[in-house]
Amino acid sequence: MKVKELYNQIVDGKITSDIELQREIIYTKEKQKLVIDSIIRKIPLPAFYFWKRGTKLEVLDGKQRIEAIKLFKQNLLEYNDTLWRDTNSRLQKIVDDTELKTIITSGPDSLKREIFRRINTLGEALSKYEVLNGLHHGQYLRGLKTYVTNDNAAVEIFGGNKRGGNQYKILNKIMILNRKDQNFGEISEYLKRNKNKSFNQDKTKVGKYIKFIFSIFENYKEFDIYFDLAKKYLNDRSIWSQKKDIINKNITKYLKSDYSKLTDKSKEIEDIIITTVKNISTDPKRLFTVDDKKNLLRDTQKNDDGKYPCCDCPNQFLEDELTVDHKKPWSKGGPTVLSNAQLLCRPCNSKKGNKYFI
Repeated sequence: MKVKELYNQIVDGKITSDIELQREIIYTKEKQKLVIDSIIRKIPLPAFYFWKRGTKLEVLDGKQRIEAIKLFKQNLLEYNDTLWRDTNSRLQKIVDDTELKTIITSGPDSLKREIFRRINTLGEALSKYEVLNGLHHGQYLRGLKTYVTNDNAAVEIFGGNKRGGNQYKILNKIMILNRKDQNFGEISEYLKRNKNKSFNQDKTKVGKYIKFIFSIFENYKEFDIYFDLAKKYLNDRSIWSQKKDIINKNITKYLKSDYSKLTDKSKEIEDIIITTVKNISTDPKRLFTVDDKKNLLRDTQKNDDGKYPCCDCPNQFLEDELTVDHKKPWSKGGPTVLSNAQLLCRPCNSKKGNKYFI
């Protein structure tokens, strides 16, 4: 069936996609434009499944693609910043004359539902890495696969490698080290430029941080936090290594506590490590309580609007907009007592490192 014929039958009501089995429109504008781009570039679209009911066809699979075609033809979707009415006649003819593969079925209603079920359950979407590998497979990705498969530190940290998930994690970190965004499009562009280059340079760059994590930590569930710490404290590896048993003991204790659900894990873990490495004597009471906050508010003058001042900025805030923080950081030996407490608004607290929002 040609695109023009498909569209005309939709307009005439001979093809309907709004049946009870179908989901709502979920394609983004970008995906819809990709459908039009595929038609113009002669890249085959998946088959369209129809169910024949009398003289009409119901869409079992292809609703999202049909919606893209309909929007473009009705001047509600742009392709290359151009609506259908402004598209040159040559491209319009290419679109209209493109043949779409269609499969038309019929029979009892139970068969219709079974076909729909199988269409939507037998297929499985590619993982992000599988898409990247299909687009940019070459020397670089072969080297990356060898690294995550054979490097002892990488294998121990990441464990099982389901559908290239470990490669994708490494690529994210490489983008960070290269000061680039970690979104899919940016990674794809990076691989496009480097697909035929050796992975060795990036392996050296990211590998030293992976080895740091492997040599210090025992549980790798907080890998992202540990990676950031490795970047920040890479030169302190030997010092950390001497205290790694107590570091891991204290981190494990923290992660098992209720505190870990209420605090900024990255800041807390860093504090735990620094106080351990530097032998800083800290207050066993780590966090201020709700009662501490009430006592602090009671001793703080509020304005006519019932708002309290932030100790770091000139603005006034309601009670629940303020947090309690240490004046002298806990990680530097500051006690968790009212004389070392201050009221900060959330933005000011975030700037100096979040503690506990009360």
